[in-house]
Amino acid sequence: MKLDRVDKSYGGRVVFSGFTLEVPSRGVTALMGPSGCGKTTALRLLAGLEEPDVGSVEDVPERLSMVFEDDALLPWATALANVELVGAGRDTSLRLLSELGLAGRERVHASCLSGGERRRVAVARALAYPADAFLLDEPTQRLDDAAAHAVLAAVRARAGRAPVLLVTHDAAVAGACDRIVRMPRPRSRP
Repeated sequence: MKLDRVDKSYGGRVVFSGFTLEVPSRGVTALMGPSGCGKTTALRLLAGLEEPDVGSVEDVPERLSMVFEDDALLPWATALANVELVGAGRDTSLRLLSELGLAGRERVHASCLSGGERRRVAVARALAYPADAFLLDEPTQRLDDAAAHAVLAAVRARAGRAPVLLVTHDAAVAGACDRIVRMPRPRSRP
């Protein structure tokens, strides 16, 4: 996956100017940088949810799985049903929920889960999809150390078969990745 010499602006705010990012075909790459530098925009460009103003998005696999900044769960559905939405079987869904410390919470509606539990359900749903690449926006936000460790272990287990691009502000999370890309600060147009 690659962003090649991409420019992206929102109004007068330049997010990228000639930005290039190449994600290796295996392993976990962390994107770090200050708020507003374009980490989420990079994910959205790769996912086809945004178009670059200039430059190109290349070599993106057809089957992508994404954890959004917002958990994007169905609040009226159970944790298990939210994971099964991506076509994962019950056994796979239950195993992932258990890996992420949610055993016993499978039948709880998303609206009744804590913020950290909702985050782990969103991660489980993304990992349950048989994707050729994973785009994860702050997958460990709102998680304590033990839950974050479980998420990283589950992500790493899948990184051997598909690339993972993970956005984080947490240096410890980035340190557990195979590669760190530091994003520059955004600039305003003159």
